[in-house]
Amino acid sequence: MNTSRTCRFAATVLLAAVATAAPAAAETIVLRSGQVGAFPGLPGQFDSNVTFGNTVPTGPLSASPFVAADFNAAASNPSLCITPHSAWIPGLTFDPQARWIGTDFYPGTTLGASASTLHRIAFTVTTVGITSASISMAWSADDGLGDIVWGGANPIGAYLRDSFGNVTALTPAAGGNFTIESSIINYNILGAITTGVNELFFYQRDQGGAPSGLIFGAELHIVPTPGVAAMLGLGGLATLRRRR
Repeated sequence: MNTSRTCRFAATVLLAAVATAAPAAAETIVLRSGQVGAFPGLPGQFDSNVTFGNTVPTGPLSASPFVAADFNAAASNPSLCITPHSAWIPGLTFDPQARWIGTDFYPGTTLGASASTLHRIAFTVTTVGITSASISMAWSADDGLGDIVWGGANPIGAYLRDSFGNVTALTPAAGGNFTIESSIINYNILGAITTGVNELFFYQRDQGGAPSGLIFGAELHIVPTPGVAAMLGLGGLATLRRRR
């Protein structure tokens, strides 16, 4: 069989493989608060992954909608693992490994200091050619996520920022409190994340001026274009054929 016939035969085989290929496997990314290394942290330890930025003792974090500088500042300080207040839920059923975090200790305790702030966690998406993406997450916060309950310029409590700096508000992620576990399940985030380093932000809003904090767990499911590897193989075969 000559080279030309060999290339045509290989192309036919590859086309058949693409047509019958199984769906591409989804990438799953798990994010949670209060982790030190790969394990749940203890009060007083710094979270290895979550950081926070500007703070105010209580009330809205900003009098105007968040801008890039607010999100950038959220990378400034490591969030602190804290002891949950006796009035708070102790953990999440959605993610039992998540732990409560804050900005500092409330004076004389290991509870969280009173503060409104933006917490940030970065994550890397390796999928190329994203065709669908969703997020499921749960949280509890003192006093809640965003300004939606008490009024303010930023009613939404969670945001995604992609590798190009585009910010998407996760509109269902708002409110809640410290006595319940709030959640969103399989929320569509296609277009809100990209291949590379992305960020998830939580706006923890304090209202009472007493101990405050946040606990969260999140799972992202990202699906690539089916047959990407096989199509790359076809591209290589076409190149080989042109060079014969």
